[in-house]
Amino acid sequence: MRRTLRLVLIVALLAVPGLGGAAPVSSDLAVYWLGGGCHPTGIQPALLDMLTLINPEWAPVVNGASVPSTPVLVHGVVQGMHGDLSGDFPSTHVRADVNEFVLLDPADSGRLATGNDDGLLHFEWEAGAFPAFAWPDVGDRVVGLGRWIFDCGHPGATPGACSQSTAVPCVIDSDCRPPVCASCGTMETCVGQHFGYSAELHPPQAHATIRQGRGGVLARRPGAPAVPVTRVDVFASAFGGGAGDQCILTHRDPDAALLSVQCFPLAQSVAPLNAEDFVFDVPLPPRPAGARAVGRRVILLPAPGGGTNARLRIRKVLNDPNPHVTMQVLLSRRVRGVLPTGFAGTILVGWRHNPTPLTHVRVTLDALEIDNALQPVTPSVPKTCSASGTPCSTAADCPTGESCLGMGPVKSWRLQAAVNGEWQELVGLGSVSTGDLIPQGLVWDQYLPTGGQVHLFANGNAQECIDRIYGQSLATDLVQLGFSKGVQCLATEAYDPGTVDVTYGGPDFGAGTGSVSYATASVGGRGGHCSATTGELCVLDRDCPSGETCVTTGGAYTLHYTIARLP
Repeated sequence: MRRTLRLVLIVALLAVPGLGGAAPVSSDLAVYWLGGGCHPTGIQPALLDMLTLINPEWAPVVNGASVPSTPVLVHGVVQGMHGDLSGDFPSTHVRADVNEFVLLDPADSGRLATGNDDGLLHFEWEAGAFPAFAWPDVGDRVVGLGRWIFDCGHPGATPGACSQSTAVPCVIDSDCRPPVCASCGTMETCVGQHFGYSAELHPPQAHATIRQGRGGVLARRPGAPAVPVTRVDVFASAFGGGAGDQCILTHRDPDAALLSVQCFPLAQSVAPLNAEDFVFDVPLPPRPAGARAVGRRVILLPAPGGGTNARLRIRKVLNDPNPHVTMQVLLSRRVRGVLPTGFAGTILVGWRHNPTPLTHVRVTLDALEIDNALQPVTPSVPKTCSASGTPCSTAADCPTGESCLGMGPVKSWRLQAAVNGEWQELVGLGSVSTGDLIPQGLVWDQYLPTGGQVHLFANGNAQECIDRIYGQSLATDLVQLGFSKGVQCLATEAYDPGTVDVTYGGPDFGAGTGSVSYATASVGGRGGHCSATTGELCVLDRDCPSGETCVTTGGAYTLHYTIARLP
């Protein structure tokens, strides 16, 4: 190792928390020539060079060339989040990621990297692997235990210059050598380049969402009154999706080897789930005059992986200036002789006999109406015979020896909705058509203070070809689609159906004198009507008669829901 390289590495390592302080970690440490696990592309990448960015797509901040890593524990407040909006690379995901953008506590600020331009640490965990009940909302406090990684897929490179041909910009050494740079020498190197890889918690293996400003029923007896509570939704699991799988995270040489690697179904978790307990503090609601007793209620959900939930230990800390409880999810302790497979549950904590008035409000999402299915008239990647190009459904429709390649129509959607930040995924969206009215029956029970509100939010995606190849390898894509259509499919994007974002304040919270039903159309997103044939719905210009364009109006669905006030 050259002396200058050793000095760079030593200086950068001093920035790693626990080694030299709480300064952000240098994102330059992510690259493989400094011991990291990320492999950047050159300044003019070719099509197949994009494989480099997912080989691997995520690498540990510490000991980056390895796959195993020691989980870190971080705390903060969510500044932004989104559920499944599509947009991730399908061969490294089973589903798209849930993203949380977290302002870390000052004590944890050293978990950022210099490439975290927004000053936030992103928590990412695949939807499906990370169930909606545990997703946070803006303003919620979160605690995560999991993989501290660099996002290798987004180098954020600032070019340097070639060592002798100093007018030539570069990112990697090959940018400074023939054939990329015909005038450069064969031994030139790239100097002065820097990288903007962001650090992430991706994925957590344990996650707690801490919600305040609501009520709940602590006592189990029928008719027990609600009191102000802090709600904690906890989920711990060894399954993190592609970002938590040994096969996906292993670097392959050459990059083209990714075209033949089969990693699905994922079966090589790298999460050391049972190595340590998950411990965090939960603030109590404001203490009413004279209150001494703290109550709790634990609502267990089925254990992740169909196994055993970890035991939970809760310790009250009431003689503190900020009374709280400490929760321990005992992931390292056996339950009836076996190690837990995770934990899923909701915990309510609050002061007993709290006289603060609360209103019981129930929001029921009754149905979803599809106003525009956002499906191109001609599929983006139609199914055709491999040589003759004639339309087909299966190989039986093609001449002997030909395959039927492509995807055909994509009719599936994904939507998620939240009431006051408590999320659920909508159901029955595997195949939708314009005009469908799809029953839902999703229910949210809320106990709201006088100054509270009902905030209903929904968003999602109308899927495209790319969304139908999640959870399978590139090798499978080539068999199913062929190379040309595989590239075409990867270039498609899901369509935004718009959002519903409405708020109803107290004292009736939108329930009127008892119950009110609503039909609220989404706003924004894709879809509209043809410019002259205005009765014709469209999503792309090619959906319209010749010479017309698709006029985007948005608003592709309507939510039908009921708000009721209950005794």
